[in-house]
Amino acid sequence: MNRFKFTALTALTLLCCACASDSKSPIEPEKKIVKDDPTNEALIESLRRTLEKSGAPLATSYKFVRIDLNNDGRRDALMMLKTPYGYWCEVNGCTMMIFKANAKDFTLINKTAPIREPVYVSNYRTNGWKNLIVRVSGRADKAKNVSMQFDGRAYPKDPSRLRPFRGDATAGSIRVLYQ
Repeated sequence: MNRFKFTALTALTLLCCACASDSKSPIEPEKKIVKDDPTNEALIESLRRTLEKSGAPLATSYKFVRIDLNNDGRRDALMMLKTPYGYWCEVNGCTMMIFKANAKDFTLINKTAPIREPVYVSNYRTNGWKNLIVRVSGRADKAKNVSMQFDGRAYPKDPSRLRPFRGDATAGSIRVLYQ
């Protein structure tokens, strides 16, 4: 696990991780990474701009994983935001941002919350993007894994409303974000 620190006005902590599994159709073999795959520094800058634009705390700690979610040869990013607690995380879980990789930078697809680690990237795709299996717990409902499927524009914003995933999250998937 690589660790990077980014300092602008305040320190942002970065932890690099790996990948995860679920639903509709099996994925094709991974394409090779293209030459214009953006750097981790470009991801951090995209996060900084996103935080600044939304008025969120710049002193946000997070960890992320780079994985090609849409089979375009560029490694997209799943970014789990950790602190400040109460802003990004609560008793029910934390916020995860999903970024699409472009030639030189990243575009925020959406934020989803509340989720807990581990996060798995599935062997299945919906609307061209890999399904994500996340843990939902800490609520009045029983803890459950759910399959987040891309609807053509974004992943679900609130996975706690999804039906439980009945399969084995680890079967044919890659664990990408975990403690």
